[in-house]
Amino acid sequence: MATQSLSDITLTPSEVREILDADNEESLCKRASIIPRRNRRGLTYFSYDDVKRLQKVKQMKNTLVRITPNQVVDKIMHSFSQMEEKISNNILETLDKKLAEKIQNVEGMAAELIKIQTENEKLKNKIIELNRENIHMKMELDKFEKIGFGFYKKYEVKDYSI
Repeated sequence: MATQSLSDITLTPSEVREILDADNEESLCKRASIIPRRNRRGLTYFSYDDVKRLQKVKQMKNTLVRITPNQVVDKIMHSFSQMEEKISNNILETLDKKLAEKIQNVEGMAAELIKIQTENEKLKNKIIELNRENIHMKMELDKFEKIGFGFYKKYEVKDYSI
């Protein structure tokens, strides 16, 4: 006699009902998504793996807790509250990040503006200095008078300013 492995064992529907202590009304096969197979003679049989899956489904059915409609509504409301809180928190976090980025950009722009203002003040001072030099040069130029043949004579202009 050859030894059989567990996966080779086949059981009849009555043996399965006896093992599971179930009746035909429970429809465990539908819940476990098991389609009974037929042998060459047309008789229904189940494999060992099928029976294991049916046992798991029956255990899950026995462990299910009966929930009242009020409990269902309460659980749904609680789930919605949690989702609302998570969404709100995610939105707030996103807004905080974007605000922080904008603040950094504004701070960077403020620093850049200060640099530009400083440079602008330096350029204004340089313009004032060049205007003074230009006025001084014009005054120096006014001291010379053309006398001919490309010669110039310098006259001393008295400064009457205080």
